Amino acid sequence: RDAKKDAYWAPHDLALLAYAFWPLGFFRLSLPDDEDMAWFGENYPGWDAHYGAIYREWKALGCEDPKSGFQPLQWFAKNGHKIYVDRVSQVPFCPSLSKGASTLRIHEINGKKHSFSDDW
Repeated sequence: RDAKKDAYWAPHDLALLAYAFWPLGFFRLSLPDDEDMAWFGENYPGWDAHYGAIYREWKALGCEDPKSGFQPLQWFAKNGHKIYVDRVSQVPFCPSLSKGASTLRIHEINGKKHSFSDDW
């Protein structure tokens, strides 16, 4: 059940984080344009209300213009969405925004805390 949900939503969760990290990663991503957003909305019911709303907000805040000073990572922090890196896959995830099946699990091992997106 979780694998099916992840196969459907996890790529969109990861794309949202990729857009947020672009200023730190030596690559540039453009937000989905109106045509892209319409396609996702038609092919993934529920996409527009969740991801589309975030992308529209980022666009309105100036995400596409580096001169605006808008940083998507700061948006995550300002809105209380913590980003973790899965200890196994090394892939970032945000449990509070995820539509996938990932659930934050933090385990302490030898006095250090490690984040996991699934049962280990």
